[in-house]
Parts: sequence; structure tokens; C-alpha cells
Amino acid sequence: MNKRHWTHFALIAAGLALAACTSTASRITTTYYNISGITGADLDREIAEKGPLRGHALASAAIRFVPVAIAYDESDGKCRFGQAKFRIDANITLPRWRAHRASQPELKTAWKFLAAYAREHEAVHVAIAEKYAQKIGEELMELPPKEDCDALEEAAARVLKRNKVEHNREQLAFDRDEQERLADLFD
Repeated sequence: MNKRHWTHFALIAAGLALAACTSTASRITTTYYNISGITGADLDREIAEKGPLRGHALASAAIRFVPVAIAYDESDGKCRFGQAKFRIDANITLPRWRAHRASQPELKTAWKFLAAYAREHEAVHVAIAEKYAQKIGEELMELPPKEDCDALEEAAARVLKRNKVEHNREQLAFDRDEQERLADLFD
């Protein structure tokens, strides 16, 4: 693949970072923010002050799609993708509470379950993104050959844009469904 096409594709990919490694395994890091307190109200206040999304979330997952192997096949007077693989880079942000000895045992138990739920919830967000990383690669490989690589890049940009919209829609639907499910549990 020539340098011009590689640079142009990177720009079309809406700022997705390029990696030297061709592994499609997700790279997941976890960041913690510390909270303190001895009551549920204390913990709620700490999460509101220190939590992700300006305290509007208990936990979050910052997700990026990273192209790890993009190659063009320019043969027979046409341009097509010879390889298109993506992976996910995700940074999960979770709360960390060191239970104070004065905290009630019920609060400690409730926190244990809440922390486990938050971790599992964010893992589902990563799984959704992984599905789209694979889908993007597959759809790029399925693009029919174009007259030139500029035309192929335009088609690739449409695939990336459509999948970004679908990915965001599915992530929001998951959160909405979870909020409804939890509301039903606590009603």
C-alpha cells in the first residue's frame, strides 16, 4: 500500500489511531477513582463528585476502534482491500471503595454486588464494540473493487460512518434497557 493511501485512509477513519501490531485482541485498561464514606449517602455523594461523566455515571468505558491491518490490493486495474482488521482500545473507569470498619455489613455486601455489576456492565459495552470492530473489517473486505483507491476510500468512509452510528445506537439501547431492567427490579 502506498504512503498516500495509508495517510488518506487514516484521516478518513476519523482519527482512529494506527497501531504497529496486527493483533485484533482488544486492549483494555482499567482506571479507578477512589471514594470514601461510611454510609450509602456518603458513597452516592462521592460518586457524584468524582465519578465519570461529571458524576453522572458509576462507571464508564471509553472505546476506540483501531485499524491494525489495512492493505490495498491494486490489481487488474482495480483497487480493493486485501486486508482490513480492527481492534478495540477501551479504558474502563470504575469506583474503588475501601470499606471503613464503621460501615454497616449490609452496605459492604451491597457495594460488593454493585461493583461487580458495574464491571460486568462495562464488559458488555466492550463486547458490543468488539462486534462492530469485526463487522467493520468484514464490510470493508466485502466492498467491490473500485476504479481507483480514492473511490475505495470514499466507500470505506461510508462503511465507517454507518457502523459508528449503528454502534452508538446499540450502546445507548443497551444502557436504556439496563436502566429499565434495574428500575423494574427496584420498584
